[in-house]
Amino acid sequence: MSDRIPLPMPFGWFRMTESKDLAVGEVKTVQYLGKEFVVFRGDDGKANVFDPYCPHLGAHLGYGGVVEGCAIRCPFHHWKFDGTGQCTEIPYAKRIPARAQVKAYPTCEKNGIVFMWHHPNGDAPKWEIPDVPDWCSEGWMAPIYHTARVRSHPQEMAENVVDSAHFKFVHGTPDIPEKTFTFDGHIMRAFQGLTFTTPTGEIKGSVDIESHGGSVGITRFSGIGDTLIIVTGTPVDSEYHETVMRFSFKIMDGNLKATEGLAKAFIGEVSRQHGQDVPIWEHKKFHQNPVLCDGDGPIHQIRKYYQQFYAAPV
Repeated sequence: MSDRIPLPMPFGWFRMTESKDLAVGEVKTVQYLGKEFVVFRGDDGKANVFDPYCPHLGAHLGYGGVVEGCAIRCPFHHWKFDGTGQCTEIPYAKRIPARAQVKAYPTCEKNGIVFMWHHPNGDAPKWEIPDVPDWCSEGWMAPIYHTARVRSHPQEMAENVVDSAHFKFVHGTPDIPEKTFTFDGHIMRAFQGLTFTTPTGEIKGSVDIESHGGSVGITRFSGIGDTLIIVTGTPVDSEYHETVMRFSFKIMDGNLKATEGLAKAFIGEVSRQHGQDVPIWEHKKFHQNPVLCDGDGPIHQIRKYYQQFYAAPV
């Protein structure tokens, strides 16, 4: 994607917008994966993602395009395109040209997020995004969102998860955490035991991470309260990568105020650590054959795992 990090853009399911930010009948333009897309929601409630330009004379559907039923009408000459991208009506023509079609992308909507499937060769989706049953369920706080754009590549940021040593030397943890990792097709799982020191003694806890396709992560913390984080990563262009973290906290013993205090401290610590990583991510250079030592963790394994998300071998 860049000279500093000469890795291609991966394929997979990528976030286009939050469900709550796309009302029925709404059209919006987003810029990801090095280009623009138009996202709209029809009367059937389904979110659609199109290339932005009308095949007629190139009008941008995101600027004046109108949703009609489950279709979108071009602002220029009012050509109408259904959810598949096929033109279904030209108000002043007797015949619709065979090539009158806008490219429509596979979409899915899970856990309050609108995803689009991207593959440079146009291949069909190879896996599904899982539902998270307790997301936004009763007894949990409403999600808290944190968004950051960083000059980095998704593989580089994914390597951060398995790089246990940096937690001590960058983030100041008292020791190097021991994690276990498993790689199963498009899913990577990580587990780490935790010990929390509190005024009433030590509390055992854990963190479980499940990554789907390298672009969606589901993380659960247990111990002092239960925390659920859904993370998405989407390349913006050849330089920038956008991470959206959605934090949800299980209300502890019906005490919302105490849970809000925990949430503030927890998010503050995550934001602090993320901020410490940013200058390293933004200035490091990718080494194809790094010099590693026996305490570095499964760097080679995660790189092998990530190879499956490139259309051609790297």
